[in-house]
Order: sequence, then C-alpha cells, then structure tokens
Amino acid sequence: MQKKVGIIYRKNCDKCNRPSYSSSEIGSWKCPICHNDLTNYPFFDAITFEQIHIHYVLKKALKGYQNVYYPNDHSTNQNKKFNA
Repeated sequence: MQKKVGIIYRKNCDKCNRPSYSSSEIGSWKCPICHNDLTNYPFFDAITFEQIHIHYVLKKALKGYQNVYYPNDHSTNQNKKFNA
C-alpha cells in the first residue's frame, strides 16, 4: 500500500480508551491523555478506521539506512593507496 498524501494516523490507547492522532508514522508515540507508550500499537486511518500496515515496511526501509558501505579500517586503506 502506498502512502497517501496528507493522511492522518490514529492509534487507540488501551489504558485510557482514547484515540490519539498524528500525521507522522515515525518516532515514538505517547498518548496525550495518559502518556501510555503507543509506539508499537497498530496504525489506523483516522477517517476510515481501516488498519494501515506500515510497520513492516518502515522497519525494512530503516534497515536499509543501516548498511555500512566502508570497512572499519577505511582510513588505513586510504593511507595505503597514497603510500603505495
């Protein structure tokens, strides 16, 4: 499912039974009423109340940014090239 432009996300707090709304799917998410951590709760479309499955896609996208493209001894490899 592609991300819709201008979508508002909803999460339901099971501690105070109140909805919480946000326009961002990243970062921590605290209930504004009771401060319960809703970060790992499922996302819902605030208008249609349909569950949105973005958690897996987001984790996969974030994992892509964790790749290391240089070896740990990158600086010593550069020195070997110039000293050779």
